[in-house]
Amino acid sequence: MTIIASLARRIALLAGCLAATAQALDAPPPLDKLERERFTVSGLSSGAAMAVQLAVVHSARVSGVGIVSGPPYLCAQGFVTTATNDCLITGRSAWRASVGSLFESLFGLSLFDSGEHDITVQDLIDDTTRLARLGRIDPVAGIARLRVWEYRGSEDRVVGANASAAQAAYFRHFGARVVQDAARATPHTMPTSDPAQGACDTGDTDFVSGCDFDAAGSLLRNLLDMPAVQPDTGDGQWYVLQQADFVPVASGASADVTNRQEARRAIGLAKEALVFVPARCIAQRCRIHVALHGCRQGMQDASYRAFTDGAGYVRWAGPLRLVLLFPRVEAIRPFERGVWDSVGNPQGCWDWWGYTTPGDLHGYATRDAPQIRTLMNMVDHLARPAH
Repeated sequence: MTIIASLARRIALLAGCLAATAQALDAPPPLDKLERERFTVSGLSSGAAMAVQLAVVHSARVSGVGIVSGPPYLCAQGFVTTATNDCLITGRSAWRASVGSLFESLFGLSLFDSGEHDITVQDLIDDTTRLARLGRIDPVAGIARLRVWEYRGSEDRVVGANASAAQAAYFRHFGARVVQDAARATPHTMPTSDPAQGACDTGDTDFVSGCDFDAAGSLLRNLLDMPAVQPDTGDGQWYVLQQADFVPVASGASADVTNRQEARRAIGLAKEALVFVPARCIAQRCRIHVALHGCRQGMQDASYRAFTDGAGYVRWAGPLRLVLLFPRVEAIRPFERGVWDSVGNPQGCWDWWGYTTPGDLHGYATRDAPQIRTLMNMVDHLARPAH
C-alpha cells in the first residue's frame, strides 16, 4: 500500500470514528437475554494488567481473560518504581521517560535503571493467597475455572519475556487453562489484521497497528471456545455510559453530580465509556466482554476510537454474541491531586501500581479498588434485568 493510500484510509477511519461518536446514543436499554453473572475481559498493556486484576479479584464471575503485553497480578507491589523497574523492560518507554525526567528534575535522582528483571512468581502467588484468605479478593479456587489467553510480541520493548513467562506460570499454578499465542515480530501495540491501522512498528503512536495478526479475534474465540466462528461487518449500535454514575463515592459523602464527577476525576476516569451492542443481541442471548485500552489510548478521542473501532473487537461481537464495554481512563498530572502526588498518572494508564489507593499497599488490586468497583458497577448496569 502506498503512503498516500494508507493515509487516505486512516483519514477515512477517523471520519468514521467521529461519525460513530456523533451517532452514539445514551445508555443502552435493558438487554433481556444478556448473561448476568459471568463475563470475559481483555486488555492491552496497562489495560491487560487491569484485566488480570479484574479476573483474579472477581474470579467467581470472570470466565476468561485476554492479555496483550501485560504484567502479572500484583507485580508492582504497590510501588511505581517496582512497576517500571521490575515488571517492565526499563528505560525505554515514553511513559518511563516522562515520569523519570520529571522526578530527576525535581529531586536530582533517577527512578529507573535499565534492563529486564526477574519476577518472583512465588511471591505473587503467596500474596494472592493471603488476599483471598483476608476476603479482599474471591477465593483462589475460582482462578482454576479461568480461560487465559496471553500474547507478547517478540519486538515488544515495554513488557518483556520475563513478565510474559511469569504471567503464564502464575495462572498455571492456580490451575487456569492458559494459551500463549505464538510470538510474532510485533512491538508494544494491539496487533490487527487491518493494514489501515498503520505500520507495525513503534512509530504507530495510537498503539493499534496493522500487523497481519488479529489479536482480538484470536483471544475472543479462545476465551469463548468458539474457534470456527468468522467475523462480520460489525452491524450494531454504539451507546454512551457516563462513568461518574458508576464511581464509588466516599462513605458518608453526598452522591450528587458534583461529588461523583470529583470522585471520577480523582481516580483518573474519563467522562464517558462506549458500549457496542450487536444487532442480534437485542433478541438473542449474549454475554458481556470488557475491553480495556492501554496507556495514552484514552487521553485523546482519536486514539480511544482507534482502539474501540480499530482494535478488531467490533467485527467479532455479533458472531460471538458479545456486548462490548470499552471503559476509558485519562491522565492525572503530577501534583494535580495535591503536593503528596508527585507522580500522578501522566500517561493515562489503568491503575496497576496504586495511584488510586495511597496508603493501601495492595488495595489497587482488590475488590475495594475504586477503578475495579467502577468497572463492576458498569458490568452490573449492563446486565440489569428489565423492569
